[in-house]
Amino acid sequence: MTGRQRVAVVTGGGGGIGAAIAESISRTGAFVVTVDPLVSVDGSEQLPRPEKDTETTAGRIVSAGGAARASGVSVTDESGLRQLFGELADEFGGLDAVVNVAGISRPTGFATGSDDDWFGVLSVHLDGYRNVLRAALPLMAAAGRGHILGVTSGSGWRSADAGAYGCAKRAVAALTWQLGRHAPDGVVVNAISPIAATRMVAAALGRTQSTGGLSLSSMPQPEHLGPLGAHLVSDEFAACRGQVIFTAGSEVAVIDEPRLIEAVRNDTRLLEAATTVALAPAEANQASGGGSNARFGAVFDEPDDGDPSTTATRSCAVVADHPEVAEAVSGALKAWGVACRVIDDPASLADVDALDAVIVARAGTPGATGATTGWERVLDEHDGLVGQIQADARWSRAVADVATAAGRPIRLVTLTDATTAGGRSRAQASAQLARAGRTATGELVLPFAVSVEAGGADDAAELGAHLACSRAAAGLAGAELVSGAGWFGLRSHPRPISAISFGGPAVPPWFDDTLREAVQPR
Repeated sequence: MTGRQRVAVVTGGGGGIGAAIAESISRTGAFVVTVDPLVSVDGSEQLPRPEKDTETTAGRIVSAGGAARASGVSVTDESGLRQLFGELADEFGGLDAVVNVAGISRPTGFATGSDDDWFGVLSVHLDGYRNVLRAALPLMAAAGRGHILGVTSGSGWRSADAGAYGCAKRAVAALTWQLGRHAPDGVVVNAISPIAATRMVAAALGRTQSTGGLSLSSMPQPEHLGPLGAHLVSDEFAACRGQVIFTAGSEVAVIDEPRLIEAVRNDTRLLEAATTVALAPAEANQASGGGSNARFGAVFDEPDDGDPSTTATRSCAVVADHPEVAEAVSGALKAWGVACRVIDDPASLADVDALDAVIVARAGTPGATGATTGWERVLDEHDGLVGQIQADARWSRAVADVATAAGRPIRLVTLTDATTAGGRSRAQASAQLARAGRTATGELVLPFAVSVEAGGADDAAELGAHLACSRAAAGLAGAELVSGAGWFGLRSHPRPISAISFGGPAVPPWFDDTLREAVQPR
């Protein structure tokens, strides 16, 4: 670090957690720029500008003897962010830290929400984070140093019907986990999953009859989270990279990235046995049942009798962008004796007689070809992700509408192309949506999410048909399934794996070493 003043940008710094972090950073002597267009919680209205400078975050910082200024750029304005960050780097000799807290909240769920509301929430939370990364990482990579802190939410890793917000926050977590493996040398990228009594949380709790045990009065105030946020983007912090850290002010927890807990050789005749013996128990327990006597006995050596198990499905709609995928899925369904119809519009679901299941296998964005580094490729492959998640959710809502109108359950299997970085984030968003769907619809929709990461269309189609048709597969609704090259399997849900309680809000000197061991045991 040279003798120049540190420069930190905090998006969403006009209030709440963003303001708390901005003010805490300013107390370290850094120059702070708050980036906030000052809009309503749902992002639809411009709020009146405060009459006094001391009523703004930047004004309070200056009044307290710090250095700050405010910017009205939106995180959805990629070129505006690039210009702002570039100008700051030119003016101060670098950009040291960025905290992306910007967000909005609108009423969406597995079966609810307009296209505009889904797009608005996804754009701010997911594209906004990507835009911040795109503007900051080149500057930090060139300097060989810097810190970026994203913000996700428990709605993105717990079982919650948070619609677009949950999908966006799960994708933010997925992008952060991936960047941990590809960030430029010297650059630290992490995300926090905070809980505090903010206006966004209050609005969300006010819209739902079920709060999931959350109480606004028991949550910490935003200012209790400020010191930790400031610490995680300090020059000294290097305890972890690519991690999601839950924080409630006085306590933090490391959120585990979904990990493979069961994998089985890809063989159509093994699907039923694998579901009953391994996958369904592992999903229920969120842990493998292996490590003892072999569970499959002679199943691997038994001949295939050619007959699938008794089907729970008679009629299935197939959605696919590519004819060869539609053909593979249709062929797998016909082996079960299921009548299938290929459609391309959610409105067409209502025209399918006695609909029992829907398999959606839409293509993703092709892999990046021009990117020269890992982190650039990761970001490039997230282009168009908002539209893809929005389209996936459109099918979920349409299936829920048909199931509700018919008063009978429908299975929804989403096969997501996860062969790129963006595809992997999309698959996690799909898994988050599926996890909420069963409860959100009163079991009228049984959703299954499959991350297709390798192998041919036939392998994924066989797994998709099994989930759509097998009675035993019902226990996998909401699970995170995987189709690989020569195997299929199950991943765990994100969950806290280690907690650190320190009383807060000040961060103790032993915090970094403890966090380092929580992330990577000795």
